[in-house]
Amino acid sequence: MADNRSYAAGRFSFEVDGEWAAYIRKVSGGTTEAEISVHNLGTTNLQKKNITNLKHNPVTMEVGMGMGKPLWDWIKASFDMDFQVKDCALTAADFNYKAMARRVFKRGYIKKVTLPAFDASNKENAYFTIEIDPEEIEYEDGGGQTITGTENVATKKWMCSNFQFELAGLEDACKRISKIDSMTLEQKVALDQVGEFRTPTKHASSLVVPDISLTISTADIKPWADWHRTFVIQGESDDGQEKTGTLRLLGPNMSEVLCTIDFEHVGIMSLEQEAFEANSENVSRFTVKLYTEKMTFSEYNES
Repeated sequence: MADNRSYAAGRFSFEVDGEWAAYIRKVSGGTTEAEISVHNLGTTNLQKKNITNLKHNPVTMEVGMGMGKPLWDWIKASFDMDFQVKDCALTAADFNYKAMARRVFKRGYIKKVTLPAFDASNKENAYFTIEIDPEEIEYEDGGGQTITGTENVATKKWMCSNFQFELAGLEDACKRISKIDSMTLEQKVALDQVGEFRTPTKHASSLVVPDISLTISTADIKPWADWHRTFVIQGESDDGQEKTGTLRLLGPNMSEVLCTIDFEHVGIMSLEQEAFEANSENVSRFTVKLYTEKMTFSEYNES
C-alpha cells in the first residue's frame, strides 16, 4: 500500500544555483498570484475578469548555523553590500526524505536577513530568518528522489543564550549584557517595469542597516551614561566619537566562535532604565539603543 503520509516539518531542502545550501526548519510564502482586473459588460450586471499581471511573493525561511557554503556566502555578500541574484529551489519531502514537490525561484535576491533575539535566559536553538524575493516562480513535481545534503554540527551548537557583544572602549561595560534584540538587515531595490505580463527587473538601490538594542545590568550604567551625555546631550557625535563593535555567536562551551559579526560607526541614541518595583529581587537593568552604519560577517566556523 502506498505511503500517503503528509510532508513532515523540517523535510525541506534548499539549493542555490544547483548546489545544496541548507535544510530548512520552517518555510512560508513563495507563491505566485494573479492580479485581476474587472470590467462591466455594457448595461448588464455581468462582469468580466482578466488576469492583468502576475505577482511573485517572497519566500521566508528559517535556517540554522549549519547551512552550506553557497547560502552562507550569499548572506555574507548581502551584508557586504554586494547585490547578487541567484536561481534557487526548495524541495519538500515526505517522512522518508523522498522529494514530493519542488518550487524553483528564478533570479531571486536576499531581501531580508533577520538575526534572532539573543537572550542569556533562552536555551533554545537559534535560527536565521531569510526572505528571498524572486522574479519568477515555477512549480515542479519532486520526482521521488531522496533529498541529501551535508549539514554541519554547528546548527545544534548555536543557541540564543550563547553570545558575546563588545564595543571598543567599553569592553568591561559589555560583560553583563543579558539580551540583544532581534535585528533585520534589508536590501531595497528599484523596479524596472518592462511591459504587460513581463516581470519587472530588480536593481539594488540601498541597504537598510538595523539599530542595536542591548539590555544591561545597572551595575554597568556609568560608562554608558558618560558616553550618552557626551554623544547625545553635549552633541559630540562626529566620527571620532563613534565606536566599532563585535557580536560573537558562541558554542556551548562559550569559547568556540561559530560566527562573528562586526559593526562600524556605532553611536548611542538612547539610554533608559527599565521599570522596577521597590524591594524586588529581580536584577535591575537598563536598555541602550545604538545605531550602526555597517554590519559585516567576518568569520564563520564551517567545522
